[in-house]
Amino acid sequence: MNIPGDPSTRATRSEDLARLLVAAVDLAPAGLDDFAEMASASSDEDPPPMTGPTAELTAVLNRAFGDKAAREVRTSFVNADSTIVVDVGVSERVAGAAASWMADMRRVYAECPAWTMSIEGQEFTVQVVDPTEDACRPLEAEQRFGDEALMRTMLAGPVGQQARITTLLVRDGDRALELTFRSLATESDDPAAALLGTAVPRFLELAPARFLGLPVG
Repeated sequence: MNIPGDPSTRATRSEDLARLLVAAVDLAPAGLDDFAEMASASSDEDPPPMTGPTAELTAVLNRAFGDKAAREVRTSFVNADSTIVVDVGVSERVAGAAASWMADMRRVYAECPAWTMSIEGQEFTVQVVDPTEDACRPLEAEQRFGDEALMRTMLAGPVGQQARITTLLVRDGDRALELTFRSLATESDDPAAALLGTAVPRFLELAPARFLGLPVG
């Protein structure tokens, strides 16, 4: 018989979560042939220290981005020329914790239009893109999924070398999906921007549908 702390129980729960992740076999039918699964997830590291507009918001920032789930599984995909990385994570938290975490993230995006993060002694600025001006149409995406959803794009780093990070969070009870697109910030007429514009909506359909048990297409 399994007991709550038994490794076999934890393994079974992780396997259940893993079934909610996008798999490599899902990519081609979704028109994502240009992407392949990476050997290991790209976003496993703890986030760097962050500083917000106030001491209170600094605490919220670090709590939100440093949140640890009870159980979590991750995978990542990269396109053929390595210009876009897509991270997918599914987590399960103790009762009520997922809603609290989403509330923290919602407050971050509402009250912190920008903040700094410290990496190896250097300070980098993170800016939140106004959702009404974001080509990914995050406010539309938020209407479509789960008990609640939140999507924003952030630009991180100096101008000319900025990383573009777009994340969709979907909560379904005590479970949550994190779908993140990472690329360099580009002009709208750049071929990489066009590829991102094609890949994002396809992943936005595929990953939440897999997580929520909805039909694709």
